[in-house]
Amino acid sequence: MKFSFGVFIVWILSFASCKENKTSVVHSIESNVIIESNHPSFVTDMEFAHEKDAVYKNELICFNLDMTFGNSNSLMKIFTTPNSSAIRVDNKNGISTILLDGKTYTNADKSRWESEKSGIYTYQYFFMAPYKFSDQGTRWEKLTPMAVNGKLTNRAKLTFDEGTGDSPKDWYIIHSDPESNLVNHIGYIATGGGTPIEEAEKNAHAITYDKYVQIDGIPMATKWIFSDYDKALGLGDQIGEGILRNIDLMDLRDEFSIALTDEYRLIE
Repeated sequence: MKFSFGVFIVWILSFASCKENKTSVVHSIESNVIIESNHPSFVTDMEFAHEKDAVYKNELICFNLDMTFGNSNSLMKIFTTPNSSAIRVDNKNGISTILLDGKTYTNADKSRWESEKSGIYTYQYFFMAPYKFSDQGTRWEKLTPMAVNGKLTNRAKLTFDEGTGDSPKDWYIIHSDPESNLVNHIGYIATGGGTPIEEAEKNAHAITYDKYVQIDGIPMATKWIFSDYDKALGLGDQIGEGILRNIDLMDLRDEFSIALTDEYRLIE
């Protein structure tokens, strides 16, 4: 794939500090929301522990992610508004994909369009999950506490109203620390593409949120561990790992307007 010198420079700059080169803001992106919740107290307790209100006061979040699964390694920088109305994923291989105003744009070859379109949310959702537990369409069931790796965790099952998201039949089991209410692990299944629930549950996985640090007073995990998962037994073998670096809470600049240049194509 060929890239213009201008796009190559934009890609290089995207892996530098997020707070450099402030320019214009894309005013069409709405990042401010009113946070209300009628969910159970254990849901709001987790969001409170993760400082959801403080997160939503920012226009943009960005971070570098180093993902490893087996012998496969990928480096990327992710930009997202707190309400996920705009997302940008820049890969070190030069491929960049952007969600803007409900439309997806990419500079990838057409053969990769479907994977780019489906993947735009993947790691962004894992990062934003603790701040979206009370989103519209979420349903919760409190479960009995469970010991994971010898440590007791609170548990709750998250499902979705019909018509919510691309795969409303998915479920997530949220494990949280009984003292801090921070998320420890999230077990999940993926039924996308018509996979039956029974088959998806045989291949359930989990993400562990580890090595929390304070970013502007907000606790954020800087290490993800992906494992096999059984909702009755807990974590299985580790299958992957993610390292998060350079997490920044920032103002909008021109991170998304590049999608409207000639280098990018709207994914049909």
